[in-house]
Amino acid sequence: MEARLPSMRALQAFVVVAQQGSFSEAAKVSHVSQSTISKQIQQLEQWIGQPLFARTAYGVVLNAIGETYLQSVSSGIHEIANATAYARQQSAEQESVSLLVPPSFASLWLIPQLQDFKALYPQVTVTVSASDTIPHGKESEVDILIRCQPRQQAGSQSICLVNEHLSLVASASILPEPLERAALLAKIPVLSHLTRPTLWEYFWQQFGLSDSNPQYGAGFEHFFMALEGVQQGMGMALIPTFMAAPSVSQGKVVNPLGLGIDSGYGYYLYSASYKQRATGVNQVVQWLCERFALDPTRQISSKSV
Repeated sequence: MEARLPSMRALQAFVVVAQQGSFSEAAKVSHVSQSTISKQIQQLEQWIGQPLFARTAYGVVLNAIGETYLQSVSSGIHEIANATAYARQQSAEQESVSLLVPPSFASLWLIPQLQDFKALYPQVTVTVSASDTIPHGKESEVDILIRCQPRQQAGSQSICLVNEHLSLVASASILPEPLERAALLAKIPVLSHLTRPTLWEYFWQQFGLSDSNPQYGAGFEHFFMALEGVQQGMGMALIPTFMAAPSVSQGKVVNPLGLGIDSGYGYYLYSASYKQRATGVNQVVQWLCERFALDPTRQISSKSV
């Protein structure tokens, strides 16, 4: 059955009047006459069969029905506006592929690579969301999911794009002279990784430095934050080598002692098999595999995301 709906103009007028508390102010904001606003509200109230405002000497205020109605109408108009804007930004000639990736993966690796992808596949538009979790109810909207996980927790049908190797990096401007391991650890603070607090303990153990008593400086949630802290001279950090590589090559940071560790984590790609039947999704998957020097013909995940 087709739903009977009030006019969009009346709904928009209702929201503006509710926000402004005045027909005259709503008319100014909407660039229409006060009589137009008044007529639209009157038509809406007649449509609903209930008054939505209490009229006062100082303007209008929502009554109980109006308050409840406003919450739903505002949300609905916002959703319609978003859907319309998204539709207008699409092209019939373009295929859109959605990725959900860790924030640091997006900031430090993926975004700088996207120009290369666009040059190879100009007909595919990539939309990137950055999060460590999938928003509830949005699983089916993700074409390709990339997760940083301990290797033993990775799904059997995932593909490991890259094993995580962490490099010790610092700004050359804060390094002690002469550069010795003991002096480096004693004088330069280390930046904590808030979501993976055991990284430094693992690092110290790997190099027999458990009793080094390092100075802990600021803490950051993501690798891209920690790398920025390093570039600002705040201390040393452990950063995935493939993410730190551009900053190292540009001289923004250095690995002062050439130290690094295998963290036991990896970056894993998941994509439902039915999604990979789309040409654009398949091209993005193959491109990601090629960029990480993997065989793109390997079986990709059929796990639903």
